[in-house]
Amino acid sequence: MKAISAASAVISLIAASQTNAFAPSNMFGIKAKIRSTSLSMATMPDGPGPNEWEGNKPQTGSELESSSAYFSGPGDLSDDMTLPIEDADQSSFSSGRLNRIKLEDDAKKLYLHGDELIELRKYIINLEADLERAADERDTESIQHITRALHESKAMDAEHCYMMALENLKIAENDGNQDEAREYRIEALLARSCLPQFQLSGLWVGKYGDHGYEMVNVTYVGGELGNTLVASKITGDKNVPKGEITFTADLHPKAKGRSNLDPIELSTVAAKQWGHQHLPRFPGQGQVAAEGFVNQQWMDGQLILVGEYFSFAWLPIGHQIFFGRPSAELTLKMLKQSKMSDYGASDVDSPNAVAEQRAFAQRCFQETELMLFDDEADGELCFLMDDDDYFCQDGCFE
Repeated sequence: MKAISAASAVISLIAASQTNAFAPSNMFGIKAKIRSTSLSMATMPDGPGPNEWEGNKPQTGSELESSSAYFSGPGDLSDDMTLPIEDADQSSFSSGRLNRIKLEDDAKKLYLHGDELIELRKYIINLEADLERAADERDTESIQHITRALHESKAMDAEHCYMMALENLKIAENDGNQDEAREYRIEALLARSCLPQFQLSGLWVGKYGDHGYEMVNVTYVGGELGNTLVASKITGDKNVPKGEITFTADLHPKAKGRSNLDPIELSTVAAKQWGHQHLPRFPGQGQVAAEGFVNQQWMDGQLILVGEYFSFAWLPIGHQIFFGRPSAELTLKMLKQSKMSDYGASDVDSPNAVAEQRAFAQRCFQETELMLFDDEADGELCFLMDDDDYFCQDGCFE
């Protein structure tokens, strides 16, 4: 209750100190701060946002066979990429996992999120300016009051707590203090669990222009506290094939260029559609290449969070891709299409006898391998044991 009361007090102060330093809305419903790095193509997909879309309904088998059934959701997203992942049944979870979930839920209650967090950060900037003025005027009472307010405000910003925990962790490790390092690592992990930019692991689907829809897998490199997001293609195209990295993003709180990236502010209409007024963004690098994956190069980009979705923009070429989570059905269909393409199907949506036969043979081979490994695991004789007498056992060919 104390944390909630403090948050309410800070939010009230924020509301009283807000200023309107924004340019007029553009045609895409985005307001860009004058001092921010411009991102003219950081637009929302055409069509209604998830708060206004009424297409979230199960599809029949026949509908799933139609590409239009996949790609008829908000803007460039399909029906199978608009629903959030449903809460899993926790009855089968281990006690350790349940405890971890509880710790993360409790941690989330300590911090502000979304638009409230953005306003909190504006308030902190104003407090820091007030502190500087109070220091110049040697106003001891004001310095104490503002310092306390700053401490309480920053404690409600998960990213600030994450950054401080990382810095303290590094100091403790350098000093060889393992106990302190362990505590700071736990603190960093809890704060990290409340940051949406670190919750993007897994499969996503986006439309790569004329190449159509492609699937990427998002991971984080650098261990459990790695701050580099890497998106690798699960399905690819003639320019950047599958298996290659399509973009990366530096999510460290002190990443180069991060301080220049103020959140994108949506217009009132767009905010109502998408349920968010502000879109956080992070510096990154996007890969491009000529056909055949030649002359590949990296260019500056930005990762933009849009609620439960995200987009990535290749800045120099003004190209942006909007990503959504795929359903299980869409995932299987895209993986099958990719495999059929590997087997020689020039049109993955049309029957191809040779490709189908090759795919079937591959599946048979994989099933046979699994059966043989299962036999070996059971302690039985099998082909994999190189037993020359396998077919000479009693009872064979009787």
